[in-house]
Amino acid sequence: MSVLLGKKIHDLRNDNLESNQAFIRRSIHRIEKGLIVPNPKKDYALGYIYETCKLLNVTYIDLDEKSKNWALDVLDAYFKRADNTLDIIRKSKKEFDNLKEQISLGIDTNTKSIPFAHKELKGNNIKFSDFLKLTERRHSVRYFEDKLVDKKLIENAVSAGLQSPSACNRQPFEVLILQNKDIISKAVELPMGVKTFKDEIKNLAIVIGDLSSYSEERDRHIIYIDGGLFVMSFILGLESQGLSSCIINWPDIENREKSFYEQFKIPKYKRGICFVAFGYAKNNGLIPFSEKKEASDIIVYNEYSNR
Repeated sequence: MSVLLGKKIHDLRNDNLESNQAFIRRSIHRIEKGLIVPNPKKDYALGYIYETCKLLNVTYIDLDEKSKNWALDVLDAYFKRADNTLDIIRKSKKEFDNLKEQISLGIDTNTKSIPFAHKELKGNNIKFSDFLKLTERRHSVRYFEDKLVDKKLIENAVSAGLQSPSACNRQPFEVLILQNKDIISKAVELPMGVKTFKDEIKNLAIVIGDLSSYSEERDRHIIYIDGGLFVMSFILGLESQGLSSCIINWPDIENREKSFYEQFKIPKYKRGICFVAFGYAKNNGLIPFSEKKEASDIIVYNEYSNR
């Protein structure tokens, strides 16, 4: 039901010309991918360019500043290359020009919000050995000091998580941060497997996927893929700042989903992805060793081997 409801809401936003950030983020990313193709066509994106420009007019105000610049820059680059003899291109550009006129904002020619050469990436001074040490240091910690984590540190970790890949850059999730003892005590009753350390949790992040980011049922699993990618970078961001974490599984059990919706007033087109307990580890608190597999245990080159 959540999948169909999400699809319905997504489509209604488009049909009613309502703000739809997921559609805009996807469309702009599709357009910029077309711009990176060698000798890009002048007539691509014809099936969605007009709808993109129409919806950008009503979505623009809801975008963060960087995303606003990104959308404007990419569309400006697109129309500079597009075949303006085509009616749909001219019609779309008129919508785009109307938006720029309304916001009285020109395109910043110094921006980096359009496709660029790989050689322009900032130098990578991080050694693999250092990165590996970070991943090896990070363990699931279940016993924390009675101390709240500063919001700036949380935002730093979230910013790191947001650099993770996301299907068509939709980033279909949000993070609910809990630091209130009473709220946390109720929240930790929702997932399973926390009975022995639930009273230790002083900071809790709940990652929530938004199924209204998609117009097709086929994409229903992307919230879990993108959300998982986000969480991995998020917890490494925590670890790099001296903060420990523990991923708490969110089981797909409908009565628990119902309790989740009721407790936090979550719309039913959104789904819980996982909980993350985090904070300052107790120095004497024990942690599982959790030996991992070797790379050779899971790599298969060129053909599948049924082990």
